[in-house]
Amino acid sequence: MIAKADGARAHERLKAETDAARSYGIFGSPAFVVDGETFWGDDRLEEALAWAVGRHDLQTLNG
Repeated sequence: MIAKADGARAHERLKAETDAARSYGIFGSPAFVVDGETFWGDDRLEEALAWAVGRHDLQTLNG
C-alpha cells in the first residue's frame, strides 16, 4: 500500500487534485465545492451534502 501511495500515479493524481482545488480558490482543507458553492470546514460537510441533493435551507427558501 505504501509503495502504491508513493507511486507516480498517486503523485499525478495529487497534483491534478491540487490544481483543481486552486482553480476553485481553495487554499486550505477541508473544503467542499458543490455546484459552484464552496463549503469551508468539516463542520460544513452536512451542508455540502444537503446542497448536493437540493435540500439546503437556502435552496428551499427560493424554491
